[in-house]
Amino acid sequence: MKRKNWLGWVVGLGLLLIGGTVAQADADYDQALKTAPQGISLDNIFVPGTTSNNQAAVVGTTNPAITGTQAAKVNNGKKQFGALWSTADNVFDLTQNQSASMWLYFGNTGKKAADGMAFVMHNDESGLAATPKFGKNVSGETLGVWGVDTDKKQTTPDKLATTAIQNSWALEFDTHLNTSTNYGNTGDADSFDVGIAGPHIANNYPAATSSYQMVRTSTLLPIYSVGYYATQTHDGLLKGDYTLLANGAWHHLSLDWDASTQEMTYTFNDKDPVSGTAQSGLQATAKLDLNKIDPKNTGQIRWGFTGATGDSYENNLVVIEEVPGLVDARATAKLTDTTTGKVIQDGDSLKGQDAFKLEYQLAYLSGKQDWQDVQAQLQIPDQLAVDAGKITYADGTTATVDLAGLTNNQVTVKLAQALSAANATATISLTGTANNLKAPVTVNSVASTFSAVNGVVTTDTPAFTLNPTLELYAASLSGSSVQLEANEDAIMKGLVVVPEGVDLTNPDMTVHTSLNGKQRPDFQMTAGDDPSSGRFDVTVAAADLQSGQNTLITTVSDPYGNVSNEVKFTITVSRQLVFQTVADRSSFEETTLTGTHQRVKRTLDWQVEILDTREAGAKWALQVTSTPFVNQHGQILAGTLSYHDGADRTPIGTTPITISQGEAEDADVVTNVVDDWDDESGLLLEVNSAALSGTYSSTVTWLLNDVP
Repeated sequence: MKRKNWLGWVVGLGLLLIGGTVAQADADYDQALKTAPQGISLDNIFVPGTTSNNQAAVVGTTNPAITGTQAAKVNNGKKQFGALWSTADNVFDLTQNQSASMWLYFGNTGKKAADGMAFVMHNDESGLAATPKFGKNVSGETLGVWGVDTDKKQTTPDKLATTAIQNSWALEFDTHLNTSTNYGNTGDADSFDVGIAGPHIANNYPAATSSYQMVRTSTLLPIYSVGYYATQTHDGLLKGDYTLLANGAWHHLSLDWDASTQEMTYTFNDKDPVSGTAQSGLQATAKLDLNKIDPKNTGQIRWGFTGATGDSYENNLVVIEEVPGLVDARATAKLTDTTTGKVIQDGDSLKGQDAFKLEYQLAYLSGKQDWQDVQAQLQIPDQLAVDAGKITYADGTTATVDLAGLTNNQVTVKLAQALSAANATATISLTGTANNLKAPVTVNSVASTFSAVNGVVTTDTPAFTLNPTLELYAASLSGSSVQLEANEDAIMKGLVVVPEGVDLTNPDMTVHTSLNGKQRPDFQMTAGDDPSSGRFDVTVAAADLQSGQNTLITTVSDPYGNVSNEVKFTITVSRQLVFQTVADRSSFEETTLTGTHQRVKRTLDWQVEILDTREAGAKWALQVTSTPFVNQHGQILAGTLSYHDGADRTPIGTTPITISQGEAEDADVVTNVVDDWDDESGLLLEVNSAALSGTYSSTVTWLLNDVP
């Protein structure tokens, strides 16, 4: 037994020695390949750098849920340099707007991770052999692109800049802080991140002296000595804690180059690593100096990924979705409630049992290659039941979507036609019916992936609320009608019933009413003593009612857009003939007596209005009487109140005199009697030569008669 153990140890040691620094796959590396997201094949697109120390490689992924995907393995062991570069046919065109997208993996060791990797664009004359000038040992601080800070005697960054990849721009993803500042660590290449708090993303020019600052430090013992270390300028800094990068998850990166402004915008973590749905992520924009990266004005630049490790390491992997200029394609998702015709946006609602159309719209924009053999991995939102599908191409041809493989709202659809400049679009249309529930449910956004060996795009459906379709029943507890006297408010007592098992109470419900075809303000039902009673009152003020028949229509709605049946309630107001308005006091103009016969005019405070709400044809007559005019001493005015109508003059006394007549029009008609009077007609006061000065008053009585 002992012999067996000893032999096993010797064999294990032998393997270790033979392996040297060549890293063996670990559990995290295996897990990364098993969970790799959908990407493209890197054949003829990416190749490892040609330096003898380069240990990067293109490797296959092992995730059974994806197809045709290769990964760029940048590092997966200690003391490694790794670089993978685009081929000559796939350089980055700086003269055109370009986009690239990819997934990055930084291992799962968090604070212990080292050192990270960098996205690099360069026109180094070494081409595929571009590398920092390491000397004897690989320096993890360089991330395979920055200058090598191993000379403690260099006082300026000039020499340091020459050791970096030349004519380059780098976007670094730094998992390990290099923050040594004492003399004993000068020359150890471990100080670029002085002043940085944690893992970070930043950019700059590795071969530019402006990217570095030399810092002087010294020691007294055992002998006074001076040394220098370098710090690095971190432009476009995006920071986070130790879960930012090396957290065991894949991280999405989008790059967008604007050729007109010469700006590169980078967005990190803009897709959820599990669902693939879009999220905001972290974003910054760098203004690039093309003189530093393309000094010969070629308009082209090689691009790729580099990494370096020291005594610690992490697994650095890249899965490419979109290669700049190879295939530029886009995908969008559109969900339409075809029952209502409404296009559903983020945050909108869809009704249960409504018909829908879900369209995935693919567009080929440009590229060196056609987008062919596209496979769509469609993730259909929950609660949507698909029953048919169709593919429509730009050239007008169509194909039926085979839904036989639809499982858990997922289905794979293969496009039979390539998308190209000549046939640039394809729309996958799925139709069906939304499920119906008794309560609302939030349906999350889901991502679908459209992949081919030369390009992968994704799109998200909108997040929406699926509201239940409910049958609400409303009724009047006051019968179908009510008879009222004039000036009396009307009250209809109502009831709404919701389906059993639905959690809705009175305050959730809204009452909608109209009176005689005119909409009235909505109101919320109140809780009352029993919030689940479904009881409500509709009150109509007397002032809003017309004489005769009024029609009140009532419906009730819930928060989900369901509306009850209409409840019709008839309100009949008794017809009437009444004074609408009569002035309490009316007067005549103040007049100076002349000792002769005079006619005194009215002031403007006379009002007599008659409201007739009876059926058409009914007649009325207005009569008036008057007492004599007397002053405060009881002296009677020498004069007469008379009604003037053209040439006719009728004195007004205690015997009723008819001065106006009218007829109903089967509507609420108001007659203003005074409106037809002028200075020579209507009631006027006449005084004779015997009238004495003073203030006189009389009581005028108006009599309104319903004439047969």
